[in-house]
Amino acid sequence: MTKRSIVVLGDVNVDILMRLPDRAREGSLAAVPEPELFGGGTGGNTSVALARLGLPVAFVGMIGDDLYGRDVRAGLEAEGVDLSGLCVTSEYPTATVIAIVQPDGDRVVVVWPPRGGAHTRLRPEDLDPRQIEQAAWLHTTGMCLDQRPVSDALLRGMRIARDAGVPVSLDLNLRLELSEGTWREGQREAVEQAVALADVVLGSGEEEIVPLTGAASVEEGVRALSGGRRTAIARLGETGAFCAWPGGEATIPGFSVEVVDTLGAGDAFNGGYIAGRMAGLSEPDAVRWGNAVAGLSITRVGARSAPTRAELDEFLMRV
Repeated sequence: MTKRSIVVLGDVNVDILMRLPDRAREGSLAAVPEPELFGGGTGGNTSVALARLGLPVAFVGMIGDDLYGRDVRAGLEAEGVDLSGLCVTSEYPTATVIAIVQPDGDRVVVVWPPRGGAHTRLRPEDLDPRQIEQAAWLHTTGMCLDQRPVSDALLRGMRIARDAGVPVSLDLNLRLELSEGTWREGQREAVEQAVALADVVLGSGEEEIVPLTGAASVEEGVRALSGGRRTAIARLGETGAFCAWPGGEATIPGFSVEVVDTLGAGDAFNGGYIAGRMAGLSEPDAVRWGNAVAGLSITRVGARSAPTRAELDEFLMRV
C-alpha cells in the first residue's frame, strides 16, 4: 500500500451470539433463535471498522491454531486487513465470547476461557518495531492489560510508537464486570502506564472512566484523564460523547436510530473517530464520525457491523 497503515494491536476472537426472544410479546413458549457465529474481539472489530471506512489497516495479535482461529483469520482477510503481524499458538485456544442479547438490544457477555486465551500469549518479541514505527496511527485496547505477557507486548508497542512520533489511542476496555467490579492483579498499574503513553484515551463514561479516575462525574473524569495533555473521550451511549482535549471540551450529541444489537458499538465508535482524525477533522467532528459509525452499527446484528465510507457519508448528509 502506498498509504501508511493504521496498526491495531490487541485481541481477536469469535463471538457466539444468542438472541433472547421477547417473551412479553411472544409468550413463554417463544422459540429461542439458533446461536450465530461472528468474528469479534475489540482489536479485530476496530480493524474491520477502519477497513470498511477505506483506511489501510494492519492487525497485530495472536490466535490459536484451531478452527476458531482459522475462522478469525479468514474473516479479517476478507475485509482486507493486513495480517503480516498476526501470530499463531498451538498451546492456547482462540477465545470465545458468548453474547446473550436482550430483546432491547442490550447484552450480557461471557468470555471463555476467562483467563489464558491465545490473545493473552502475545509477547513483546513478537512485535515488528518497523511496522509500528512506520504506521500512521497505533490503536490498542485495555482488554489485554490484565494478563501477561500480552500486557508487556502492548506497552512495548505503545512505547515504540511514542518514540517514533506515531499517534497512539487506547480504548480502556476495563471489563471490571468480569471480576465483580474489582481490579484484577496488575491491571490497574498496566492501565495507568498505558494511559501515560496514549495521545487519545477512549472509554465508557460510568463503567470505565469514573472507576479509573475516581471522579464524581463523567465530565470530571474526562477532564482528569485529559489533564491538558491528551484527548479523552467518554462514550455515553445514545446521549453521544463527552470529549476534552488540550484547549477545549465539548459534548457531541448522538444519533437517534433503531437499536438491534449494541455488541461492538464502542469498537465501531473507535473506528469512526480514528477515521475522522485521519481525514483531518477537528476533535468534535471526529467524535461526531465516531457517534455516526457506532449509531449505524447498532442497527445491524453482530460486533462487526460498521458501515462503509459511502454509507457513513450518506448518513451524515441525511441527519
